[in-house]
Amino acid sequence: MDSVFVRYDHTDTPGCAVLVRRDGRTAYARGFGMASLELGVAITPQTVMDIGSTSKQFTAAAIWLLAQDGKLSIDDEVQRHLPELPRLAAPVTLRHLLQHTSGWRDYVDLLALGGAQDEEVTTAADAIAALERQHSGNFPPGSWWSYSNTGFFLLSQVVERVSGTTMRSFLRARIFAPLGMTHTDLFDDHARVYRGKASSYSPGDDGWRVVAANWEQTGDGAVQTSVEDLAKWDANFDDPVVGGRALVDSLQQPGRLVDGTPLDYAYGLFIDRYRGARRVFHGGAWAGFRAMSMRFPDRRTAVYLTCNAGDANTQTLAEGVADAVLGSALGARDAELLRDSLRDLPREVAAPLQGLWWDATVGRLLRVTVSDSLVSLGSALGGTQRRLMQLPDGRFILTPVTSGAPRLRFDSAAGQLWMESSTGPRVRFTRVPEAGTLTAARLAEYAGHYTSAEIPGVWTVEARGDTLWLSQPRRAAVRLEPLMADGFSADGLPVRFVRDSRGRIIALSVTTRGLRDLRWTRSP
Repeated sequence: MDSVFVRYDHTDTPGCAVLVRRDGRTAYARGFGMASLELGVAITPQTVMDIGSTSKQFTAAAIWLLAQDGKLSIDDEVQRHLPELPRLAAPVTLRHLLQHTSGWRDYVDLLALGGAQDEEVTTAADAIAALERQHSGNFPPGSWWSYSNTGFFLLSQVVERVSGTTMRSFLRARIFAPLGMTHTDLFDDHARVYRGKASSYSPGDDGWRVVAANWEQTGDGAVQTSVEDLAKWDANFDDPVVGGRALVDSLQQPGRLVDGTPLDYAYGLFIDRYRGARRVFHGGAWAGFRAMSMRFPDRRTAVYLTCNAGDANTQTLAEGVADAVLGSALGARDAELLRDSLRDLPREVAAPLQGLWWDATVGRLLRVTVSDSLVSLGSALGGTQRRLMQLPDGRFILTPVTSGAPRLRFDSAAGQLWMESSTGPRVRFTRVPEAGTLTAARLAEYAGHYTSAEIPGVWTVEARGDTLWLSQPRRAAVRLEPLMADGFSADGLPVRFVRDSRGRIIALSVTTRGLRDLRWTRSP
């Protein structure tokens, strides 16, 4: 098992802490790498780190505890507890927030697009103010699943309003203290000292660099803890002390969309299968910290990871640990099951796929490339292209095959590419034309000032020579790299320009995982 972390098992790198529980006891716990490169302090199972979105299960537990107290219902409309929030197209309930089906735009993206930097101090009040400016959501509540930090941030605000205390105090009194999690706290004050906490790092051109984030919102993240304390939380799933069996069962009940589509998300936890075994898990990432909780209830085994290296893929690491611990108790990997059934795409199947494909739900732009020897697919924004192969049922899959890899299906009649997962809604990709040649006249069409009623500040597009540049509030100007017709990348942010019926540019639109078609209108 140590070989899984060999990359971080050095005194000149940050690293990870790992703990494995089996049959109700700690079977393995160790630290790899350094908690502080500056002070030469090694990581141990007691080292405290920020676990990012892995915190969401604690927020969900807090809501269920208040429901058990009779102080709220998870089917309450959110405005019952937060009346200052605007109402969107349809009522949003606490259940919608808990299961990422609310349609609320992600406050993290809203603040970032307004110019906020990770290193700045931003507060709950800043996030609420950003949400109060929103006129619409990404989709009608319950109709779609889209991971959103807004939901769990708002839930933490509900906890505070209903309980009459801070989220930090509530979690300490109702969860952390009863379970003996004495090294666990909540980051709601950037100046507070968190004893035993590691520094966070990210790889740079000249070695490891310190990465800081001083946002003080809670609920969607912010729990500071160690793998030893997380083991105590894990024990509550086996022998519930906090909330009883009702709480534990509720947290692990997957949701559904209004049309009946099953989800692999429950309440702050994903539920799926890994190599045939039922898995309950959630990862986290914030600044240079990474985390993962991964339980295999039917195997009475759990893996907990905290890392302070920004390049740590904690899902891959946790799966590596699970492979080492459970071994033959797990079934075959997806790659092994499919190995003999994959085949190259025939040319007549591959040819219509070549080109650019746009997903309007999360702003993904894929490029399919067809050559004599293979068909590959990858993000048009950059990154690795992977080989696309065909399954016996006619669908496609990317290779090397990874756990839970989605399947793709081409609807030739409609000219659409669908991405399908074992649970959750299908995602539609539509073919879009290439960028074409951008003459000086074409570039001038895009230049101008753009404003949004929902995000403060002016965005300015300038044509300089043969390139376009975008200036956003409190950020250095970035080059707009052509991606597709009227579509560009602003340092990885997809930006599309919108034309009216006469072909004139009237707005620019941004779609990300947390925002769908948020528009800035061009000034006259």
